[in-house]
Amino acid sequence: MNMKPLSILMASLLVIGSNAQTNIVAITEDQNGQTIKVQKTDDVVVTFVAASGTGYQWAMEPNDFATTKEEDVTLKPGLPGGPVKMMFHVKAKQTVTLKFDFSRAWEKDKPAAKTFSVTLQVQ
Repeated sequence: MNMKPLSILMASLLVIGSNAQTNIVAITEDQNGQTIKVQKTDDVVVTFVAASGTGYQWAMEPNDFATTKEEDVTLKPGLPGGPVKMMFHVKAKQTVTLKFDFSRAWEKDKPAAKTFSVTLQVQ
């Protein structure tokens, strides 16, 4: 009996099964200061839009209770200084308040131009 088709089927079911538990929770600037209920398995995506030519960028303050991966998408390719969607994919290990600063990396002595925080209440 050829086991290769069975192996492929089992691998496919494993991938499908693991994706079935992932839920995407989208958070935008409008939710500043709010508490959002999430599961440990949720992919929390915090999204900001910024002008790319200003030097300002959103950055998440470090914490021990969440991991993050940043993804930037140019909204108008070919337009210098055009808008960029900055997305932070976050996995929360426990209830945590995420804090973000909108600032220029070289202006360390100045306060952030904007701040954002959201509490993820892990169920």
